[in-house]
Amino acid sequence: MSTRVPRTVLCTVLPPLVTVVLVAVLWVAVSSGGRVEDYVLPSPGAVADALRDNWSVRLSSATWLTLSETLLGVLCGVVVAVAVTVAVGYVPLLGRAVTPLLVASQAVPTIVLGPILTIALGYGMAPKVIVVALVCFFPVAMTMLSAARGVDRRLVDTMRSLHGTRHSVFWRLRFPAALPAGFSGLRVAVTYAPVAAVFSEYTGSTDGVGYLLLQAIPRLQTDFVFALVVVLTGMSASLLILATALERLCCPWVSDSSRPHSPKGPR
Repeated sequence: MSTRVPRTVLCTVLPPLVTVVLVAVLWVAVSSGGRVEDYVLPSPGAVADALRDNWSVRLSSATWLTLSETLLGVLCGVVVAVAVTVAVGYVPLLGRAVTPLLVASQAVPTIVLGPILTIALGYGMAPKVIVVALVCFFPVAMTMLSAARGVDRRLVDTMRSLHGTRHSVFWRLRFPAALPAGFSGLRVAVTYAPVAAVFSEYTGSTDGVGYLLLQAIPRLQTDFVFALVVVLTGMSASLLILATALERLCCPWVSDSSRPHSPKGPR
């Protein structure tokens, strides 16, 4: 056991760490020595300077606003997705009625939906939250519905033979099966959620990371643009880690079954 844990940690941490180091070395090699113009590819040092110089002035408030829009949108999308899953669990016919609407919610591109919501709701947070919620709603709802429907029929028949009601079948079989699948969809959703917030800020905003990008790109402030990309990357990575931690908390049976079990001797 003492040798397995470090080996597992190394296998988990070392490959992405080596990849990041190699990309950083390649970035420094390409951007140094005047091989590429600074306005095309700034050096990592210039990006770090832009991040440090602008953080307290305008970047911190913009980051907090975009993060708030993202978190609220993710929360709304997940709540609606769970509510739809529960409703379909009690009324299966509702699932066939709702599925076309789920697909239609993703048929309209964000770049088209954003201006429409901005015209209707103004330049506040509401249009951004709705866009993020729509982006997060679809993967969570579809994965949960698919997992809830895919429960082994023999388990359902066994539970009904024990006088299980539709209520107990759903909450003891279908919903526990749908929960891990929903977290899988959530991990995908939170990766794209900050990008959806930025796209919605493009269509009309007075602050936020998207607003700063609109200002920096025409001025060729490439170092600041890269700094904003770093902020968005960190935001997506943090949300992904949070979603993974919540899955371990809410679905401990999945985490335990995925870990290797070592034989235990008598106590």
